[in-house]
Amino acid sequence: MSCWLHVAGVMRIDDIRLGYDAKDPDFDEVIGKECHYDDDEEVWDDFQKHPENYLPIGSEGSLRKSVWINPDKSHCAAYTVTIFGDLRDRYKSDADMIISWFKDKCDKLSIRDAFIIVRYSSTGIKSYIYKRDE
Repeated sequence: MSCWLHVAGVMRIDDIRLGYDAKDPDFDEVIGKECHYDDDEEVWDDFQKHPENYLPIGSEGSLRKSVWINPDKSHCAAYTVTIFGDLRDRYKSDADMIISWFKDKCDKLSIRDAFIIVRYSSTGIKSYIYKRDE
């Protein structure tokens, strides 16, 4: 029987985007790249060589991310990133690792609000609300 971790997280990120030529961050670099079950062997090889460049992963692939970019560049609340998915063959103890990964990513950004929930199979839930000076 497989062990599963179910993950849902949100990061609201502030940024001052002055001028119309301001570039948005590369969120594959900032948060991590995705690696999925049906991806080419090259992607899986890159993951094996550089796992630190990827979202947390299970035996069938990584978490996913979705990025919303505020079209109004005058707003400080510039981006919202959702991180979600189901990781196969990850265990209850891995929930703390995923929360630690999330906190590390938040520490490198100008976070307005962020939280993550990790549910392991049907036995429990861990959640974390980001606070900058923890």
